[in-house]
Amino acid sequence: MPDALATRLLRELGQVASGSVSSTADFAEFYRETIGVLEERVARGDGHPPMRKEEVDLLCRCVLSASTLAEAVSLATQFCAMLHPRAGELSLERRQDTAIFYMNSLRRRHSVAACLVDITGLYSYLLLFSWLIGEPLRPAEVFLSHPRREDAGPFLGLFEAPVVMGQQSCGFRFDARLLALPVMRQAWELPAFLERFSFDVTAEPVSMAPLTQRVNAHLEAALAESVALPGAAALAELLNLSESSLRRHLQIEGSSLSSLRDACLRRAAERLLRQTDLAVEEIAGMLGFSNGGAFRRACRRWTGQAPGALRRAG
Repeated sequence: MPDALATRLLRELGQVASGSVSSTADFAEFYRETIGVLEERVARGDGHPPMRKEEVDLLCRCVLSASTLAEAVSLATQFCAMLHPRAGELSLERRQDTAIFYMNSLRRRHSVAACLVDITGLYSYLLLFSWLIGEPLRPAEVFLSHPRREDAGPFLGLFEAPVVMGQQSCGFRFDARLLALPVMRQAWELPAFLERFSFDVTAEPVSMAPLTQRVNAHLEAALAESVALPGAAALAELLNLSESSLRRHLQIEGSSLSSLRDACLRRAAERLLRQTDLAVEEIAGMLGFSNGGAFRRACRRWTGQAPGALRRAG
């Protein structure tokens, strides 16, 4: 977040928490204290205690076990349901190419404090989901249940997306293709993430995974959904890069789009041959080959063996 926005946030919250903040470097701890005060205040009005930090950390550990972003959202939804009503209600809807994440905080009444707490919660889910897939989950639109835009103040700049007020629930819309992306974070990475989650709103949204890994994730996701592998233009759009930048950065990492696509197809082919009874022609069609002959030639190029030999060796 730019320093100017952090400064505006300090002015917005300056009367809530004790102590002073001399720089944006101190903001995370200041924000932690402030939101803690606000959560307690809002919870009293709602008639139930707020979600504890230990429970937030446990939710993160739970979703880390997911294999895809879609599964991670589902696990978060189930986890919060066990804490009803303290954790609110989560849900996910898919409409063609758009996914919609809903966060219903079950507020009895709206207030400035409730609005800031809900914005923090929604932004935390955006950070968490982005961290899991190793790239920013950029919302196309954010919506909040609170009616007064002025209650949100400069916090609306967190999302870098259009924000609509006065909706039935809080949430955000994003590219549904991201739901199929694999969770690529490891357990050893979680402690560092939890140190400042979910209060460091001045930090970058997510530390980016290597581009090679992110491209692989999109290729694997396409195969999992049985759609054609995205080409350079589609990948560049998904990764918010130009095609030339995509190719250049892959080259810097010692890779290329053609080699990544080829390796992805080889892994899928070997997996399908060894773990299923699908006919060679069926596998060829699933992987985008024009016919069984083209697939057989690719198998020989990859492994020196025909598909049948690979299946028997598996």
